[in-house]
Amino acid sequence: MSQSLLLKGLQLPNKMQMVYAQDYGYNILTQLSAQLAPSISTANPKVEVSALGNLGVYSKVTTAINTSTGVVGVSNSQNFRVGDIIADKNMIQGRVTEVNTAANTITLAPVSVSAWTSSHFAVGHNAKRLFDASANRDSKGKSSLIYTPDTDYALTAVTRESSRQSRRDRVSSYVKWNGDFWWRSYDDLALKAFAKQLEYKYAFSERGIHTGADGEYYTTGGVRWSIINQGGTYLPLTSELTQATFNDFLEQMVRVSAENGRKLVALMGTAAMARLQTILGDYIRYAGNQNTFGGTSVKGLNVMTYAYAGMEIDFVRWSLLDDEMFRGELSSINGKPKMSNSIYFMDLTPVPAADGSGSLSPLQKYHFNDDELIANYVPGMIGLNSSDASSVKEAIANGVTGSLGTSDVDSVEFHMLSDCGLYCVADRMGLIEFAS
Repeated sequence: MSQSLLLKGLQLPNKMQMVYAQDYGYNILTQLSAQLAPSISTANPKVEVSALGNLGVYSKVTTAINTSTGVVGVSNSQNFRVGDIIADKNMIQGRVTEVNTAANTITLAPVSVSAWTSSHFAVGHNAKRLFDASANRDSKGKSSLIYTPDTDYALTAVTRESSRQSRRDRVSSYVKWNGDFWWRSYDDLALKAFAKQLEYKYAFSERGIHTGADGEYYTTGGVRWSIINQGGTYLPLTSELTQATFNDFLEQMVRVSAENGRKLVALMGTAAMARLQTILGDYIRYAGNQNTFGGTSVKGLNVMTYAYAGMEIDFVRWSLLDDEMFRGELSSINGKPKMSNSIYFMDLTPVPAADGSGSLSPLQKYHFNDDELIANYVPGMIGLNSSDASSVKEAIANGVTGSLGTSDVDSVEFHMLSDCGLYCVADRMGLIEFAS
């Protein structure tokens, strides 16, 4: 018995009921992919994606033009046809009079000039077909070119998370979870940890089919792997980023597509954001705490905008790149966390279908079978929130009832599974990161 209620109260732990989060915050990449387009259900874990490339015809000059005969050696001559107007690096034009596919040569008659010189169609130039120039009278049709798509693929990959709680874990606590005791957080926190796994999966997974001790498993192609291996614009830096280097990189991104109204975003770590504010300070404007960026609805994010080469780019801090697990891995270039210096560029403009029938999201999610997420509780002797393992009851004796469980273990389990994958239209994306 205490002589003072005040003294008695001071003996209690001085703890806040609320627990603050130290994780990295919003799953920006997961939000983006979900908002751009819903995940597509697939009956096959390997999803083939076809793309129709540039319909233009061009080939690298491997043997300079013979100034007497007009014969030019190219790396591949099979798509050139008689009557084509061909241009070199300096837009000097000639007309194809003969194609030799066996020797990979084309013969050109001069159009822009009266005679060929050694500066025309030199080694390293691209021989580019501009258009056909047929005879005015009695012209004939051309041989057919067959256009076929290139096929790539995405893999869905199984990712799981689980949480188990014993009945004796359900104790009272000062710290609270949604107004209840802390033990009630076991499934909610497992779900948050699972969401963090998916963010890392979509960002850093390297596509492959593997075999482990437990059998075969797939890994999907994340954004970083797709950019580096699937035709994205990639720049590994060996020194600090400069304005000239950054602008040159953006020019490469702009050249990928001639479409107007493109929505380009740049997700970056704090070190990269600070560097850009230093080298581009006079050209960046603060766009505020927005609910949209890149034309896509997201939770409020601090966004800055930079305009260059006729395009506006939204700069957004991607907290994942500043995660605690990366902080101790310092770059030899500037002494700051290496991952925090990374900048991921994404063109969020939908990619149109070649036949005009629709479009593909540049960050398209897929999931195997019907459900993107499968989650269930597995009760043992106890249930989700109480000692009742299920609503199925059977009278035992003296008013006591038994409920249906799935095991004799004095606990309950929560399991999640997502057999999901990501396909990135990598040629619309770019990455600047430190090489070391």
